[in-house]
Amino acid sequence: MADHVRDAIAQLEPSGRVVDLFSGMGSVAESLKETASVVTNDALSFTAALSRARFTGIDRQSASAEVAARLLPGYEARLHDLEEAYAVELAREAAALDGSRTDLLNYMDKAQHVGNSASRRRDARLAAESSGPKHYELATLYFSAGYLSLRQAIELDAARAAIDNDAQLEERDWLLAAWIAGTSVLVNAPGHTAQYLRPNSASAHARIVRTWSRSTWDEFVASLDTVSQVGSETWRASNSVYVGDALDLVSAGELKDIGTVYADPPYTKDQYSRYYHMYETLYRYDYPDSSGAGRNRSDRFTTGFSLKTAVTASFHDLCRNVSRMRVPLVISYPSSGLLGHAGMSVAEIAGQYFGSVETRSYEAKHSTMGASTGASKKSATENLYVCLV
Repeated sequence: MADHVRDAIAQLEPSGRVVDLFSGMGSVAESLKETASVVTNDALSFTAALSRARFTGIDRQSASAEVAARLLPGYEARLHDLEEAYAVELAREAAALDGSRTDLLNYMDKAQHVGNSASRRRDARLAAESSGPKHYELATLYFSAGYLSLRQAIELDAARAAIDNDAQLEERDWLLAAWIAGTSVLVNAPGHTAQYLRPNSASAHARIVRTWSRSTWDEFVASLDTVSQVGSETWRASNSVYVGDALDLVSAGELKDIGTVYADPPYTKDQYSRYYHMYETLYRYDYPDSSGAGRNRSDRFTTGFSLKTAVTASFHDLCRNVSRMRVPLVISYPSSGLLGHAGMSVAEIAGQYFGSVETRSYEAKHSTMGASTGASKKSATENLYVCLV
């Protein structure tokens, strides 16, 4: 939908910056690089790091190879310590990967992590309170033998230690964005991190063995190139990145130089933070309370747009507060969205606050978020509502 959104906004000829209230991975913001400066917002911190790395900042002066060489000593130092501390577990994992499907399944079932082990939770508290190298053990304690292999988790922690101790602070967002992006390539999960894959079939077993044989450090180094800056330095200098609830942002009255607001709110009953909790925990590196096989953090963000009892009020808040800004509002929302199940429509609500509401409809494919049965994508009618004051 990004191209349709870009074209709709361009036709409005915005007199100021375009606010993307639910920016996610930034596809709409990237599409606007020739149209207008942007303000991105998302409730999750890790997406903001990616937005800052791509949509803000001066042109990078360091080459990726130079950065990797600079970080390598710190990475290798922490890697060595973790390899010694987890030597027995690493050997057990190697044997499971070389063994049968049952061997790997037993290894994953018996592995300890903060979601099932009091001793691992104690280790996490100690690491959280440490200020030196011993602070860097989060991926190992939270996500190993599930979303990642133990070896991959150890490499991930070692890389984070090197990044956090790097003196080039102006490159921090770039390094962390590449660290997250590289990890996403390797996560043992069905397109999201609400759950991880288990070797319940021959094909799943082969996939896990293949994925777990890859290096998180190598993927991080490769991602230094793929997490590239978007647009010109002049365009990036005018952009801003926010982290928070979209409704709080538009009601606070702090946004300046705004020409158009774009909103792509959640449209199902699923709270999307559960699909990305691993990346959020890795980025924040804050050793949160965690529970269950999914190792979910206890303070995941929730939104009224994903509650049938609150979705109507959420749309009223959105339209009311943007209309007060006296700028156009463009909303992307499918016909099958939760608001329809609540007996309302976007056009009906927006019409109470805007002088005109134009609806444009497009056929689209929606992800089923790794559904265990059926196709990975389903057909849907995506609507753009162009609301003018």
